[in-house]
Amino acid sequence: MVTLKDQRDRIESAKADLASRTTSATSADHLVTVTVDSQNSLVGLKFHTTKYRSMPPGQLSEILIETFERARREMADTVVEVFGPLMDQRADLRAAMTGTTEVDKAFAPLWNEAPSDVFGGRRD
Repeated sequence: MVTLKDQRDRIESAKADLASRTTSATSADHLVTVTVDSQNSLVGLKFHTTKYRSMPPGQLSEILIETFERARREMADTVVEVFGPLMDQRADLRAAMTGTTEVDKAFAPLWNEAPSDVFGGRRD
């Protein structure tokens, strides 16, 4: 079973890992590459040609937005990849915090039969 400290350490490690990551996406026409960080902030924009200079503004905006959204989706996948294994342990952690683990269930009859001065009252 995962302890609260272990889970906290794993979360902090995952956060540090994500803080160092970026994800890039390149437009279908190879006009631009957009880079985002783990907070989905735009941290890079690189034009590969000068074609953007003669493009209608609406077309350029559409390409930038689509490419930015693809980079954001890829970063979301990265976040799931990094935090996914931690999410599988939520049930164990929640059980430990609420006293509903198998060990707690096994000892429940003893705790319920113990005098109140042993545990400071019944443990329900």
